[in-house]
Amino acid sequence: MKKCMTGALLKKLGGLIFCLSLAAAACAQQPLTLEKSLELARQNNVALRQARYNSTKADINVRRNKYGYLPSISANADVSRSNGLVFDNVTGQVQRGNTNASYPYLAGQVVLFDGFSKLFELKKSKQQAQASVYAAQQAEIDLETNITGYYLQALVDRENISISEQRIKLLEGQLSQMEKLEQAGVRAQDEVYQLKAQIATEKLNLITHQNNYRRANLLLVQEMNVEGNPNYTLEMPATPAEINMELPTEEEIMAKAMAYSPLVKSSAASLDAAKTDLKAAKSSFSPTLSLEGMVGSNYSSNIYKDPENGNLTTMPYFEQLDLNQRKVVVLNLSIPIFNGLSRHFDAQTARLDLRNAELDYVASQNQLRQTLQQAYQDVLAAREKYNTVTANLEYTQRAFESAKRRYELGNIDFFAYMESLNNMNRAQAELLQSKCEFYLKKRILELYQG
Repeated sequence: MKKCMTGALLKKLGGLIFCLSLAAAACAQQPLTLEKSLELARQNNVALRQARYNSTKADINVRRNKYGYLPSISANADVSRSNGLVFDNVTGQVQRGNTNASYPYLAGQVVLFDGFSKLFELKKSKQQAQASVYAAQQAEIDLETNITGYYLQALVDRENISISEQRIKLLEGQLSQMEKLEQAGVRAQDEVYQLKAQIATEKLNLITHQNNYRRANLLLVQEMNVEGNPNYTLEMPATPAEINMELPTEEEIMAKAMAYSPLVKSSAASLDAAKTDLKAAKSSFSPTLSLEGMVGSNYSSNIYKDPENGNLTTMPYFEQLDLNQRKVVVLNLSIPIFNGLSRHFDAQTARLDLRNAELDYVASQNQLRQTLQQAYQDVLAAREKYNTVTANLEYTQRAFESAKRRYELGNIDFFAYMESLNNMNRAQAELLQSKCEFYLKKRILELYQG
């Protein structure tokens, strides 16, 4: 009996341990590469999805304008009942009493000429659809730029945390040794206080770096629009091989980017659409020529089968429809004369929209030019900084090791020791900063060149 109870208890404990292990695995940090973060952002980012929906909506508008050339057809069927004195349109007589009537018909209309307004509307919708496609591409470029920037900033903040923790650990080791030397009467007590004050400052800096890292992680997760509160471990991308390669000239990059840029192409397509919209507004002053047709019939309860022979039975409904058929063809010319100057104001508005579109096109070119110029200069600066810091880091590390030994021996003061430590940590941080800056700005240049 005891064995059975023990076995059941072990099974329950085993199940509990298994569930706890699953929970721990779920709460464990997930590795996240830059490419994976970009993939998640493309799937979930709201702005990018909206840009794609807008592109689809523009395509629907193009199809609607294409089908606008088809004739319009409508059908009507009605039944009415009148009591009293009425004029019966079917019999052409005044009737008393109850009268049932019906006037079904099928009508159609096709526009033969409308000043090419339908043509301009179709052309404008195609241009707007093209602009929305480019806008979606630009939204993806902006998203990738933001994700890369947040990702690399988080890496820099994480490295600052690591450097700060190393500094605290190193200074705490120095403090322990300094306290022993102070107790032995070799070092002054003020040096111990200086170390304690510096450690407190470093702990405060660590808290700042941790907050910056959490903020950068939060911005990254928000830009990816990932549900929940995932805990990611960011992986450091490899150092770009191009960091020591010769870059194309700024003029070459600018020319290639101007030819590819979805931002500029979207503005150009919007400018073409504004020009077409002005033509469409002007076409509203033109007459409209349309062809209309109608096939109908009518029914009245006052139509009898054979009234001449005294047969006053009402002729059946469908027999009357077949007998009373009528067909009408109308060629209609409509000439706009005055409608409260609304067409005039529409044309004025279209002209102003065109001017704004021209300014948007110039602004998009200026924005692209400024972005690329800044990115190009940042790439050059980051590369020079990376090469300089890489060469100096080894020397600052050696200088610190030497200063550490001299400080422990009492040959230099605390401030000289801290200056050497700061120089080494600054070189470490600047190395990663320059590497991330080069990676980000180089990626921007590549994105804008296609």
